[in-house]
Amino acid sequence: MLRAVLTVLVSGLILAVSQPAGAFSYLDRVYGTPELGLSARSRAMGGAGTALGNGAYSLVDNPAGLLLTRGTRVQIQGYLARASENRFVPLFDTFDSYVDENAIAVNDNGYGGVQGGVVLDAWGKKGILVSAGIFNRYDPRYDYMDELRTSDRTDRILNNRRITTEGMLRTATVGAAIPLGKGSGFGAAVNYYFGTITDRRVTVENPTRDDASVSEDRKFERKLDGASVTLGAVARVNERLNLGVSIETAPQIHDDYTSWDGVTVVSPEESSGDLDLPLRVQGGATYRPRNTFATTFAMDVIYMPWSDVEDHVNPDRELEDTWDVRFGLEHVFYNGLPARIGFRYAESYAMDEADRAAFTFGFGYVVDAMSIDISGEVGKRVTRQDPIRPRSQESEAVGLGKDRVEDTLVRVFLGVDYAF
Repeated sequence: MLRAVLTVLVSGLILAVSQPAGAFSYLDRVYGTPELGLSARSRAMGGAGTALGNGAYSLVDNPAGLLLTRGTRVQIQGYLARASENRFVPLFDTFDSYVDENAIAVNDNGYGGVQGGVVLDAWGKKGILVSAGIFNRYDPRYDYMDELRTSDRTDRILNNRRITTEGMLRTATVGAAIPLGKGSGFGAAVNYYFGTITDRRVTVENPTRDDASVSEDRKFERKLDGASVTLGAVARVNERLNLGVSIETAPQIHDDYTSWDGVTVVSPEESSGDLDLPLRVQGGATYRPRNTFATTFAMDVIYMPWSDVEDHVNPDRELEDTWDVRFGLEHVFYNGLPARIGFRYAESYAMDEADRAAFTFGFGYVVDAMSIDISGEVGKRVTRQDPIRPRSQESEAVGLGKDRVEDTLVRVFLGVDYAF
């Protein structure tokens, strides 16, 4: 049984690493989607993690959460995702009467990754825990393509437009937690941000078999590195209620920026500057009611003032402050099998009224000293966005106004926790 489980786990991690880059939303490619509640357990519970002991993953949400799960352990997680973006434009007839909406782009893309860390619980009566890990923090990956066709009987492709965003902003994080009574204490972590993000926009004219001339090819690359500090606390109010709070200082990130304009790299423009991402304030609670089998309710609230972002590349960009609310439930059945469900509602920093809702679910299983958690997430967002392709380049039947964009994200997480 253990061999079969390990085979499935390793296969899943290999697939996660080998998946091509994809994305969730055109809006999120600005700086990436903030990732929190990283453990597979938290993922299944809506992403709540402030007052839920998640081992090394607690370093991201609340370092003091290390105290809620004792023991030395190694943790790793692999994940796969399928993102779908459908972009619709309004169509009018020759009498300028509205007919219907038509899909100008239907993009389905997959991506994945691996992250994890270790926890050392070797200080005996002092109860200090030390942890370290590498985590995915902002994911801007995106892949878009549409075709412009003739409206005559030949139905020829006039040109294609492609947008590709690659790379991810990760942190190498180390931290520790100090107990102040049973189930209470303080924690701190230092986060080193690093990553290279590349964005490329290409328009190809005359995409025939013999001639595929490129009329536009713009590309920029950002090599990012910087740091932040996360401070947190947990309090055991009673045997049923735990509270947690944390704050991550605004990441101060150095940016080596390079841009190209043209089919070939002729005269790249290079510059360096600073990118200050928003601080994060996070609070949460877990409650365990009186019932025969163990049940845990979890809730998180997260605030990020994106309007404070300072970016030397986009100094005039206006962003929205965001609230993120997460709920989760875990119920352990008589055979020790935990089942989990959750819900998350998050605002978008790139556009007002572009909120995202996601439903989550999952379960866990224990094999000897190994805990295996599997979780899933289904998220959806419908927005009105400015056209990616200018209306002047589209058919005369396409009317003015914004595109209607449907974004759907399905993700699966597989996590393993080995305790020594």
